[in-house]
Amino acid sequence: MHDKKISLSLLILRLSIGAFFGVWSSLKFYRPEWFENVFKNAYGLEFVTSHMGTAVGIVQVVIVVAFVLGFMRSLSYAVLALMQAAGVLASIPNLINFTQYPNNLMWAAVPALGAAIALFLLREYDTYTIDGWRKARVKA
Repeated sequence: MHDKKISLSLLILRLSIGAFFGVWSSLKFYRPEWFENVFKNAYGLEFVTSHMGTAVGIVQVVIVVAFVLGFMRSLSYAVLALMQAAGVLASIPNLINFTQYPNNLMWAAVPALGAAIALFLLREYDTYTIDGWRKARVKA
């Protein structure tokens, strides 16, 4: 019984993190100028242009889909957690200055990072996945 509760909890966690990242990935297509602004202002990368947003968006969508499906869990969960960690690290000045709007909203990224790390650490128990299905077929 506990295994099913854990697996179901991890599925909910994975789908909600996937939705969070799905929104951020889709913005690369809908608002590429935001992509450019973030990379220039948060990361100090002046060479980034809005035209690069589509390519980055495609890569992110592939990662998010693999993550949501639980395909190559070790790799897709780790890459997604690292993407979130990069965003949190880049926003530390805004996190420190949390009393200024919209900096307080940046704190939503911190529990998302914690959830992504927790899911990575518990990935072998996340069985409602492509990898979990393949592993169960091998045992049968």
